[in-house]
Amino acid sequence: DSADPEFVAAQAEAEVLAERSSELAAALSGIPVEGGLAMLRADPLTQGPRIFEANCSQCHRFEGHDGLGGQPADPPSASDLAGFGTRAWLAGLLDPERVATDEYFGGTEHVNGRMSRFVQRGVARFSPEVRSDLAKVIMAVSAEGSLPAQVEQDAVQQAEIEEGRALISGEEINCTRCHTFRDQTEGDVGPVLTGWGSRDWMLGMLHDPTEERFYGADNDRMPSFGAEKILTEDEMGLVVDWLRGDWVRQDSQGH
Repeated sequence: DSADPEFVAAQAEAEVLAERSSELAAALSGIPVEGGLAMLRADPLTQGPRIFEANCSQCHRFEGHDGLGGQPADPPSASDLAGFGTRAWLAGLLDPERVATDEYFGGTEHVNGRMSRFVQRGVARFSPEVRSDLAKVIMAVSAEGSLPAQVEQDAVQQAEIEEGRALISGEEINCTRCHTFRDQTEGDVGPVLTGWGSRDWMLGMLHDPTEERFYGADNDRMPSFGAEKILTEDEMGLVVDWLRGDWVRQDSQGH
């Protein structure tokens, strides 16, 4: 059996699950009455990658792979979602050298769209001063997600984030030319930035990306996972929490 690759893989997976069960039990002060399997079934770190691999990796990647470390046969046709919502992810999207690569819009219909053109033609010509303002806008938009790994940093940099919120509708950067941010907008041709990257925002996108607050008629092949009942609410929650890094850790009580 030790020479059977499937047996070896199954044994390795069992060891990972056993270790994760121990971590969860320690963080949650014991195994719940429903049992250890129920604990794992409700764990975003355990289930999120599996749901992603089965339902999302046909188009998206996570750090270049399918969520479980595998490499799909076909190249990606949508953005890499590792770090989605973070400042670093947004900075990459707004990088003229990266926006049209497979990390972001390279495999999508949006590769020649307004956002891509804005980054490649507009951001590329920003002065150092405007680039400094753009960094604050990135802080502000990313802060909308209240990401667990970033919430303390956001709290420390509230002044810069407030500046960024004002700059979102400023003359130079003017995200509200295409996006709605809170009560500011000049046109709704891109996803709403209010709450961008938050749990509710991501669940809404998964439920139905064709809603007007997301892509509307410009949706590029993304299924309506909730509206079409491809995934349950629990399954969507697990993959969203995994992508957001929102799961129980051994050194903490809760998320």
